[in-house]
Amino acid sequence: MARDSLGSGDFGSVPAPPMLANPYDLGASSGLISPYGLNIDPSVLKDESEFIFPTDSTGKRPWGERLLWSTGSCYMAGLGIGSLWGVGEGLARPQGSGKLRMNSILNSLTRRGPFLANNFAVVALMYRLMDSAVVKARGTDDSINKVACAVATGALFKSTAGKRAVLIGGGLGAAISLSSIIMAKAMTENWLPWMY
Repeated sequence: MARDSLGSGDFGSVPAPPMLANPYDLGASSGLISPYGLNIDPSVLKDESEFIFPTDSTGKRPWGERLLWSTGSCYMAGLGIGSLWGVGEGLARPQGSGKLRMNSILNSLTRRGPFLANNFAVVALMYRLMDSAVVKARGTDDSINKVACAVATGALFKSTAGKRAVLIGGGLGAAISLSSIIMAKAMTENWLPWMY
């Protein structure tokens, strides 16, 4: 009669569990290549490309992925900023009871949040489409493209508001683009080498 490890009970003729391979004792003597029971030699896979598409090996995301990521992240940023703006606007209005104040806050929040979110997403979409077109036309992706596309995006976004708004929009786009280029360069030169 077999007894379990605690010494209580009878299991009859239950066979003992098979011996498991020690994952730290792999080698020619064990007959196993992988600790997970897969007899696949990993050195065979190292010769093949680790990317699904040939463009993945460049280290740059495809234009569709950048388009969706920037549009979605700008929408969420605009929603957050607009919601904070709406809450501040709702709190600034002098109201009577708590329910009226809450209603005022919610009205301002739902007016400002989607307004900024939609505007941010449209600007991001316009910028990414222009950037892709300019990179395709010029054949290079550099800082000149970024600044030119930001100026064009700002000017086009404000084109229905008059000449002064077009100049302000283009200047704001250039300022944002130049500051992001300078910050990215400072981060890669100063902070990223310290991380490794």
